[in-house]
Amino acid sequence: MFRGSSWETNFESDFDIDNEVHVIVDRLKSLKPYGRIPSEFLGLLKLLFRKDKSLRDMCKFYDLNEQLHRSLLLLMHSLLIRSPAKRYRYEHYPGMIGLPPDENVGKANMSQNYAIAKRLCRNGFTSNQYFILLHSPLKKFIFGDGSLDWLTDGLIAGRISGRAIVSLTPFLCVYFCTPMRMHPSPNCASLSVAPWVVDWINEITQIYSKDKLFFLGKAPILTNEFRGRKFLEHETKADELIDMLDKIAGIKSQSNLFSMAPRGVR
Repeated sequence: MFRGSSWETNFESDFDIDNEVHVIVDRLKSLKPYGRIPSEFLGLLKLLFRKDKSLRDMCKFYDLNEQLHRSLLLLMHSLLIRSPAKRYRYEHYPGMIGLPPDENVGKANMSQNYAIAKRLCRNGFTSNQYFILLHSPLKKFIFGDGSLDWLTDGLIAGRISGRAIVSLTPFLCVYFCTPMRMHPSPNCASLSVAPWVVDWINEITQIYSKDKLFFLGKAPILTNEFRGRKFLEHETKADELIDMLDKIAGIKSQSNLFSMAPRGVR
């Protein structure tokens, strides 16, 4: 259907949110984590010695203005929809009726889902949507040809619901979730994460990636999941780290909602 058209070669221009990337990232960087200013530094030091501290205790909270909220949400959707992992699944949809993979089917699904995401992100409701900005001053996040995406499958039903993790820079990663109930403000938490959190997120990225990892500086240690060269995913939509991040947004542990094998993949 797209034979001979621009879709056959390049359709990146359809993802117009790319024009806002630098502005979005700069504005997110300005939302500093707790402890980055002198008046908070002593409080952060005290937290470090508390045995019962949680990730939420180490957060600084913000209310994203509507424009930044909608733009960041659309940027996350655009990166997930365009990922090779998602495109691979879109192209293999014909297999459900016994047909071979089709690149044009993949492109059509990418276009359709981005159009839906754009409509919902630009004009839909923004209630019950929560962002967590994960700043890493030490270790670096990696980016892969797949990401944890429990979000974009809901677009076909015309809704934004679920969870996703997207690395925007080697020093900034965004977690998004949709609590069933939450106060309208704040809708964003910002925190500096320890190296073990970065390692865990990078392991998750390798689960969902197949062929390519992008990194700054030292190469990451490859996991068995990535060495398998498949776009894997969690057996159930649950992970212990996701539980911890959900608690920041006020969501109860997923272990109460799912029969889960922690960190299992398939």
